[in-house]
Amino acid sequence: MRYARAVRTRVGVYGDERGFVTLADGLAGRRELSIELERPGAGQGRSLLLDSLALVPAGQPVFAAVSPGNARSLRAFLAAGFTPLGSETLIRPAAPQS
Repeated sequence: MRYARAVRTRVGVYGDERGFVTLADGLAGRRELSIELERPGAGQGRSLLLDSLALVPAGQPVFAAVSPGNARSLRAFLAAGFTPLGSETLIRPAAPQS
């Protein structure tokens, strides 16, 4: 959530006992969705992800950044109907050293 607020706008956070969902405007104004699970396993990610899509108005595209190395998360987003488009990298200035 802190990271989302640093690089995105209109950040909304929603959650329940499964975990939380961040919905925000990201690069180029795209609506972006991310999920963070309280206790991964037993379909919790897919369940939370599918329920969170109700937060996005019908017909509005939504994007998600998923690390290709996170196979469990990638499978959940693919099962929910997301399609891989490519990759992007955010490069930001280093934080000042104290």
